[in-house]
Amino acid sequence: MALPFILGVAVGAGAIIAYNKNKKIQDKTDEIIEKSKDLASDMKKNIDSAVDCVKDKIDKNEKTIVKEEKSGDS
Repeated sequence: MALPFILGVAVGAGAIIAYNKNKKIQDKTDEIIEKSKDLASDMKKNIDSAVDCVKDKIDKNEKTIVKEEKSGDS
């Protein structure tokens, strides 16, 4: 019978602690979000670079194939 009461007290105490440390929690959250944005930006740059590299290789291969077909037709 006392378990719901104890659980309610624990949840209430947790809420009070979180409210009192609101600024610290908000600052830490902002810091984590900023790091996540930086990481996502870096990953996007790396992916774009890899895509460009693959496109260049495909273009070079297509040009080689076209040259081989032209020289083979003569």
